Amino acid sequence: MCQAICKNEQPVHELGRNRNRSIISQSLLVIFFLFVSFFAAGQAQNDRRVLRTIREVTQLTNIEARNAYSVQLDGVVTYSDPEWGLLFVEDATGAIYVNVHGMTTTYPPGSHVKIDAVSGPGDVDAVLVNPRIEIIGKSELPNAERRSLTDLNAQKADSRFVVTRGVLRAGDQPWKRICFRLFDGDVSALVVVPQVSNQEARKLVGATVRVRGVSGVHIDAKGKVVGALIFVNRLEDIEAEGGAPANPNALAVIVNKSNPVNDLSLGELRNILLGDRTTWKGQRKIVLLMPTVGTVERQTTLRLLAMDESNYKSHWQERAGGDKGSAGPAAAPASGIAVNLVADTDDAVTVVPVADVKGSVKILRIDGLLPGDSGYPIH
Repeated sequence: MCQAICKNEQPVHELGRNRNRSIISQSLLVIFFLFVSFFAAGQAQNDRRVLRTIREVTQLTNIEARNAYSVQLDGVVTYSDPEWGLLFVEDATGAIYVNVHGMTTTYPPGSHVKIDAVSGPGDVDAVLVNPRIEIIGKSELPNAERRSLTDLNAQKADSRFVVTRGVLRAGDQPWKRICFRLFDGDVSALVVVPQVSNQEARKLVGATVRVRGVSGVHIDAKGKVVGALIFVNRLEDIEAEGGAPANPNALAVIVNKSNPVNDLSLGELRNILLGDRTTWKGQRKIVLLMPTVGTVERQTTLRLLAMDESNYKSHWQERAGGDKGSAGPAAAPASGIAVNLVADTDDAVTVVPVADVKGSVKILRIDGLLPGDSGYPIH
């Protein structure tokens, strides 16, 4: 028993040595945890750094932007529309959208502002949310970047102050402000001016124009980006090249966007209006919709045929085998309704004032010319 006990006992100096080892191990462990804590605190402090330029914010991914980084920066306002919750700002490093929903202050373009905000995810890049904004002076607007409509639709200049060009058509949005659609070939973008539509705006329709404004995105009701949208501060920022359209009273021949036809000769148009041509390419039956009786566009259309109302009615009665009850093609009660009917009817065609044309339909060239081109024959 004594031998067994002695075997289990340790000498005093061995106990002390183990105790010292334990103390050293604990000390190293404490140092390690202090180091880790210090490193983590430093890393956290680095992660919570204050972003002081727009570039620093837009370089964040949308996932990173959700961390609500603190932002303090100065910039110049390029567009302000509190009704829609819009504010765009540029500094020397970039441009950004500031979410001002719920705020009522309008910041005039060129205002030099100081912004305290936090980062947040956007539809394209990171944005600023929960802003506190102070006007600290006035500055010149930045030079507008020259961009094509293709660039804008590819979101290559999002939130930037840009200048672009194209042919202006009436807009097809039910917004209570000036709305156009700008075309460059088959590429288009919406153009919005925060003013009530007026006669001066209508005069621009059909003209080739230069537009200065902020490049944004048009988002549908489902939250999907469907194209570019240019926010313009004032109507004067839309300038017609070479003055007003060549033919301000021109009429447009419009068809459904799905129609493969892009060009008609004046003779082909006359044949369609007289009912002598009844099909499109591929034997699709033409749905002719005439302007309503008594309108300028109706009178102009009949003048192309060298007819008056009586002659035109007689012509269609003869085509119907002398049926005096035949009234000829249907007529829309108004040009706006005619545009909507053509937009909804694949094979329809009609003639309307160019100012009423929307992006939902296609304008045909007549003898290779569009409304506004010199020599265009329908006006």
